[in-house]
This record gives sequence, C-alpha cells and structure tokens, in this order.
Amino acid sequence: MRRRRFLGLTTSAAILSSCDTTARPVFRPAQLGGGVFLHGVASGDPLADRVVLWTRVTVARARPTVRWVVADDPDLSEIVAEGDVETSAERDYTVKVDVDGLEAGRTYFYAFELDEARSAVGRTRTLPDAPVDRVRLGVASCSNYANGFFTAYAVLARTEDLDAVLHLGDYIYEYAHGVYADGTALGRIPEPRHECTSLADYRARHATHKADPDLQEVHRRHPFITIWDDHEIADNTWRDGAKNHQEDEGMWDERKAAAVQAYREWMPIRDPAPGGDPLVIYRHFRFGDLLDLVMLDTRLVGRDRQVRSDDVEGFADPRRSLLGPAQERWLADQLRASVRDGIHWRALGQQVRMGQRLVDGRPSNTDSWDGYPAARDRFFDVVEGNRIADVVVLTGDMHNSWAMELRRDPFARPPTPAIAVELVCPAISSPLSKHAPDLDETRATHPHVRWAEFAHHGFLVVEWTARQARASWHFVEGIDRPDHAEAARKTFTVPRGSARVTET
Repeated sequence: MRRRRFLGLTTSAAILSSCDTTARPVFRPAQLGGGVFLHGVASGDPLADRVVLWTRVTVARARPTVRWVVADDPDLSEIVAEGDVETSAERDYTVKVDVDGLEAGRTYFYAFELDEARSAVGRTRTLPDAPVDRVRLGVASCSNYANGFFTAYAVLARTEDLDAVLHLGDYIYEYAHGVYADGTALGRIPEPRHECTSLADYRARHATHKADPDLQEVHRRHPFITIWDDHEIADNTWRDGAKNHQEDEGMWDERKAAAVQAYREWMPIRDPAPGGDPLVIYRHFRFGDLLDLVMLDTRLVGRDRQVRSDDVEGFADPRRSLLGPAQERWLADQLRASVRDGIHWRALGQQVRMGQRLVDGRPSNTDSWDGYPAARDRFFDVVEGNRIADVVVLTGDMHNSWAMELRRDPFARPPTPAIAVELVCPAISSPLSKHAPDLDETRATHPHVRWAEFAHHGFLVVEWTARQARASWHFVEGIDRPDHAEAARKTFTVPRGSARVTET
C-alpha cells in the first residue's frame, strides 16, 4: 500500500493543509502535483458513511492507476482508507472514488498520487447521523469565468465551520467567448473559445474552470453538493431543447448527453447505479435530526418548454410542469417523510426563483417558477395540505440577492399566509443586472419581498439550529482583480415555526 510515500508528502503540502485561512494561500495546488494534478482535488455528495473524492491527472499514458488515501489528520499519518483506481481517456482522465465505511459527522483529509507526483491535501466531512446542534451550509451559483475573477470562491474557501457548499448551477457557461462576457483584458479566456456543443467542448470548459486557483481552493477546503442549471448545457434549457440551441448545432439529445457526461466526469457527484439514468440528479441528504436537504432538478428531467409572458393559454395549462410528474411525487414523499421522522427543518436546493415577481402585471421571467404557476401551486398544495412547516427554498440563477416569503397569492389584499421562505444567493462572477429594479418600489408592490440587493457578487451562508435559520449574504469588493476582500454582509433570521423573514 506504499503508506510511507504518502507519509512523506512534501513540506509544502503540510503548509497548505494547515495554513492560516484568514489570508490568501500563497501555495497553488498545481505546483505540488508536478504537472500531473493540474485541476486540484474535490469532494462531494457526503453521506453519514461515505463521500465522493475527485481529481484529474494530466499524463501521456493510456490507463494510469492513481492511488488515493483518506486519513484523520492533514499530515495523512492516521490512514483510515486507501486504494487504487484506474482512469483513461474514456472519462477524460478524471478520477472519482466513492469511499465508504467512514464515521458519521467526522472531518477527514485525503490526497492522490501517481508515480512521484502527489496532489494537494483536501479536507472533507461526512454527514451526522445523530442529533446535532447546528448545520452550516455555503450556497453559491453562477460563475462566469470570462466576466471576472472568482474572488467570492476565495472568500468562501476561507469561511470556516461549513458542513458543505451547495452549488446551485451555472458552474460553467456554454457561450462562445465574448458573447456574454469578454475576459481578454483580465487574461481570462475560456477554452474552447467557441460555443460548447460537443463532449470535447464541455470537457475543455470544465477544465478551464477547474484550473482556477480560487475554485481549486474552495473545493479543497469544503465538500460540495451540486446541481446543474441551464448553462452547463445551453441557455434556457428545457426537457427537449434550449433557447441557445439551433438546428445547425447538431441533435439536441446528443448535445445534452455530451454536457451531462462532462458534468458527471468533472464534478464530485455520485454516479448513478449501473443501468441508472444519468439525467436523474435530484437526491436527498439528511443532517442528523436537524435538516433534510432536497436537491431538485428544474431543467432536464421534466421541464416543459417556456412560454411567452403574454401566452395566457399556456399559463393556464394545469399540465405544465417544471419538475416532471416523477420528481414531483418524489419531492412530496421526501417532505412528508421528513415531517414523519421528526426532522426540524427542510431545505430545497434548486435553480430558479420560486417567489412571484411581476412587471407591468406580467411575470418578469417565464424561465422561473413564474412561468409554471400550476407546478408552483402543486408544490404549495403539498406543503399546506400536509402541514409541512419550516421549509427554506435555496435558489441561484438570478445574479442578485433576495429574501422572500413564499405565499400562494402575495398580491391579494390582505396577502395569503406565508408558508415557506426563499433565499436567493448572488452570483460568484456572472454579470450583474444592468437594469436593477428599485428596492423600495419592489417592496411596495411585492409585499412578500423582504429585501434584495443587486450591486455585488458573493455567496450565501445559512445556519440552522433548533430555534432558527440564520442567512448571511457575503459580498466581495469586486471581481476585476483576484485579491479583493469581503466588503459587507447582510443577515436575516427565520424563527422555527414561522415562515417570516426578519433582518438581524
């Protein structure tokens, strides 16, 4: 098992794993790998007894065998699991290991090696299976490589005491360089420069992102739980097509399959069982007796095509779905089981805004739940009909920050009761709105909107206890250079037993 070779990791690796996280790390993981582990390490999909470990090797060899190790300490001297895994060009030389037999609620450290090259030492954590006092999750989305540096990832990497980071989609963008952002002046030009449509294209775009040192560091420091949105495939994706897919770009099913394959290769996400459907990405995580996290797919498995904002007949169609019938039933079962099992809180990690927003009396964005009012009503039926309380919906996609109370009809006089809460995280680096609405006017016309912010990139941290959920938005000074610091925070709380959002 060549344990001594892992015990002999270089001094630089030891410094990295124990560095003062209040300062930007001066060591870059790619330097340690000797040109082999150029895309860092990552972990994800933690459960009480297992976690997925990920890396990629850059070698001129057909089928290299990579060794991995998991230990109780960052020096990797107290090894609890180790083994070999083979990779090849068939999976773009990515390496993924689903390590089982671990203890619940524990922090572990891991690394990979190939010949004389060793990876950086990653840190991960399993989920608790006993009562816990607190669960703390980072929430991020929308990282456009060309639009700016991943400053928010750097700050998120230095944020301590996180059980996991949720990435709610748009981890990459499929556009050709310059279409949605031009990174030439910043030296941030993604590969390929053209729009991603093939398997090689999507692989290269993932590789561009994973080569970023700040993204590598946040993956190294925290386990991720991820879900895709549209730009991992194409803008405004739905079940059988996308707004950004034209006839001269090939068959949609082939493009979708290529994007999904690259995503599963390059992300620390658990692979489906043999014979399983690679499109089924919705899944469930339980954090002791405190929190049930349900990750939803509002894109590929069940979404009907978007309608125009003036399509009255389309909006009125009760059959239209955002999740699809199978996922809707699964979600209802998960929520009912959570209440039956006595779990304190329920969180939904999903992509597009659920709370209503109108402009001139019409939905402002029919790609969101506003474009699928019957599907939203069915979700509300499940929550209200089963008396499911303490539900927090976590959302990405919007490139700005929102705190909302979910009501069946927030525009009624008086508004219908609040039945859940929605928290929307800002973008990591994607373009901000050029025409941000006025907050006071928005709150006056949308009484369920408690707060919104449109001027900063950043991320969200949500902490759950038996008494309350506490949401803190972390904003960075800018993304035009890599060394910006955190600029401000905004915090709201949701008392348990209430669907009201209060500024702290």
